[in-house]
Amino acid sequence: MIRHRKIRGGNRILKSIEEWKNYNIELDLDYLKSSKRNYCKIWVSPFANISITGSNIPSPKLKHRQEIIKGLLDIYNHWEQQLNTLNKPYYLAIWLFEPRLKKSQVVCAIDEMINFYDITFYKPKDQHNFPSRNYGKLQEELNTFNWAYALDEDHFFQSDIDLEEDSYAGKQDYIGMQKWYNRKLKQGLRTDTSSKDTFYAIKMGATWIGTKN
Repeated sequence: MIRHRKIRGGNRILKSIEEWKNYNIELDLDYLKSSKRNYCKIWVSPFANISITGSNIPSPKLKHRQEIIKGLLDIYNHWEQQLNTLNKPYYLAIWLFEPRLKKSQVVCAIDEMINFYDITFYKPKDQHNFPSRNYGKLQEELNTFNWAYALDEDHFFQSDIDLEEDSYAGKQDYIGMQKWYNRKLKQGLRTDTSSKDTFYAIKMGATWIGTKN
């Protein structure tokens, strides 16, 4: 049974969200010019924490969720203003993950890296309409974006399945992982055999890719 960690200190979390937004709202153009790409992830405790006790860290809810999405929008808008000063093409997008909102981020790229993110996500042929009505007071601003539907996926490879028992901490770990792999494979996962190592993708939700240019 998965234990869910209780979220306490609502006002403190709201302050942390504001601090995260303010820290990231200024795009470092000098760094961008040298690296050709940059990104901003949601580094807000407790949502970005790593569990060391086995408990499941929940995604942001209600007001925290709204404020984080608003923060992503504010960051995008400010980065857009800065990128426009470069007077050249650029890639700028919000990646909005649902339901795993805490994975969401703003990303940008220029020059030879401008198409770097084109194959980051698998986009099904059957595209969905972005459900902006689910975002309350943010609906109007979200509707100013063009949203592409992609999959939020976790992955593993055939080489992971083929690992010998001595690659694990113990026999129980090995048996447990083999059972997990077998259970997942029976679900009919998306696979890619184009390389030497077969790739398996587990659908976890949606990734909405929001752009304006």
